[in-house]
Amino acid sequence: MASIVRFTLSTLLFLTLASGTAQQITAWVIDGESERPFFVQVEEAFNAAYADDGISVNVVRLPSINDALQAGFLSGDLPGVIMLDGPNMASYVWSGQLAPLDPYLSDELLADLLPAIIDQGTYSPDGNLYAISPYDSSVLLWGNRSYLEQAGVRIPTSVADAWTFEEMDAALAALAELPEVTWPVDMKLNYTGEWYSYGFSPFLQACGADLIDRETWQASGTLDSPAAIESLERLQSWATNDWIVPAAAGDNRFFGDKTAALAWVGNWMWRVHQEGLGDDLVLIPAPKFCGDDQASPNGGWSYAIPAVAEHKEIAGAFIEFAMSTEQVALYADITGYVPARHSAIDLSALYGAGGQGALMAEQSATIAVVRPVHPAYPVISSAFGRAMNDILEGADVASALARAARVIDEDIADNDGYPPFDTTR
Repeated sequence: MASIVRFTLSTLLFLTLASGTAQQITAWVIDGESERPFFVQVEEAFNAAYADDGISVNVVRLPSINDALQAGFLSGDLPGVIMLDGPNMASYVWSGQLAPLDPYLSDELLADLLPAIIDQGTYSPDGNLYAISPYDSSVLLWGNRSYLEQAGVRIPTSVADAWTFEEMDAALAALAELPEVTWPVDMKLNYTGEWYSYGFSPFLQACGADLIDRETWQASGTLDSPAAIESLERLQSWATNDWIVPAAAGDNRFFGDKTAALAWVGNWMWRVHQEGLGDDLVLIPAPKFCGDDQASPNGGWSYAIPAVAEHKEIAGAFIEFAMSTEQVALYADITGYVPARHSAIDLSALYGAGGQGALMAEQSATIAVVRPVHPAYPVISSAFGRAMNDILEGADVASALARAARVIDEDIADNDGYPPFDTTR
């Protein structure tokens, strides 16, 4: 039986017995292919653990969960637990949509979380935790060992050993010469939404720029700075050279027909990459895109409790259960994501001692950059995403970034600086 924390199991029993009926909550979760097996088993495991107490959860997997959340926030019709994309947390809290998680989570759990997980879920104006992810994510280069060896390309093995921009540029040129390779690198241009901010902002951050100044909360002068322009001109040159898999080519050029030699993508592709390449699959750290500096994104989908939810104690009990060391380790082994708890890393076959995922864990611990925890983040992400799409299609980099910065700053100004965030300006 999982322990109930900061409130007692007898409190839950009182709630269920007082009502005269068993209590079931619903949890809305993401419906990704790699996550699906985990959510099937966590529902079964929680319900088995609490069967004698009349407490259960119905885990509903939603392919279009963002649409469901937006409709639910407008109508007030939401379940006991939701999953939300971590960077959107501040916007939801600022608009009063989420309840703090702190009363329902154990001190043991909180002390065991990776620092970036705490940073992503904490709303700075009140210091409370409003969202908690079972994993941390990372993006690196996945490589086809056979192609790299044929092209005479060095294969880095650690974060410190990563390619410089010049070395990666030369590697892409060499890989492009192989008859088997149509495009040297797949950067998942077929993805939409958050990917363009999540996947491409590290190239800015490695060069000393960012999506926004995190002290003044102004984008102009940071997003469109000379460093940002230079970094994305470098990235654009790869598209100009036809070195990047185009969006129209689909998702499986790296692991399917193997017409791409590298893929810049995250943990969620672990299973299909392993199945597609087998022993030829090799992990390569994020490149040192400016001098010796490099960055990788992090964070991901997180559990939260809507402010309107009934039975918040039961919702909290489910989150505590799903965030147990054992469940977090299982999440990692099923999906390929970095475990959110230090203790779960040791249990994970993938990330524990000698595991294949050690490089991802190293990136999460050393070069990960949390996306801006600010109510304007949805606008920040959308504006930068449009700019990135335009840049990779050949638009002038400086103009595209300047437009994005203006959109972000205008939104912040229209909301009076999103008080209390405006006090830092």
